Amino acid sequence: MISGTLRGVAFDLDGTLLRSDHSVSAEMRSLCAVLSRQGILLTLISSRPARSVEEIARGLGLEGPWSALNGAIVIGSGREILDRSPLPEATVERLLARYGRDERVSLNLYAGFDWIVQAVDVRVRVEEHIIGFAPTVDAGFASRPVTDKILMITDEATGGAWLAQELEALDDDVAVARSKPNYIEITRSKIDKGRALAFIAASRGLSAREIVAAGDGENDIPLLKASGYPIAMGHSPQSLKQVAELVVGSNDDDSLTDAIGRIFGAARSR
Repeated sequence: MISGTLRGVAFDLDGTLLRSDHSVSAEMRSLCAVLSRQGILLTLISSRPARSVEEIARGLGLEGPWSALNGAIVIGSGREILDRSPLPEATVERLLARYGRDERVSLNLYAGFDWIVQAVDVRVRVEEHIIGFAPTVDAGFASRPVTDKILMITDEATGGAWLAQELEALDDDVAVARSKPNYIEITRSKIDKGRALAFIAASRGLSAREIVAAGDGENDIPLLKASGYPIAMGHSPQSLKQVAELVVGSNDDDSLTDAIGRIFGAARSR
């Protein structure tokens, strides 16, 4: 047991808490139940849409708050939006004008609990399968609401490094991060998972330094940097491993479950 002053755990979802089939293992579910009974704060901080994160949180019996859209919104247990930092409208307009007809990119807009696309293509269908629900189709984004996040999906074969570089040079009003090699997450400047962690911790009278955080992507770097005990998955990029206190194995082998169990003195019997 090495918990010391640690009082909570923040999980990234895909590639971290979730297995490759997008489920949570029975062992992790059991550990979460044990930690919840001990009064440990358990939260989810994901780039997924709010509706998807909410479903997973409720399935684990988590009280909240939790965060979606790469930290752009924080949601309470009653579905209320506790914190929200939408993209500037002028920035959204510029991005849609530049990439709205670029066939190399699938544009996805997220507003609160809504996911909006202008057409359903192969890349959108893959995302639909992952998160478990279909988007609203609005050709040309004619009636879009205030936008919290834009996700740009490129083809897996080419990746999204070229697009991330273009976006970083395009506008200083946005934060650009990759949750997968071909998934480019765009939020308002200075909005990221680390900020969301600090907000969630403070809402429970805690500091982010009292929270264990686990992730596997480039967009998890701010999350791990903000936490008191950062954990990276074995398949994480080197940039994330460099900021981790501990590197575990795969999201399919329960090595993360074992590590968190040891931290809080709740290791599973074998």
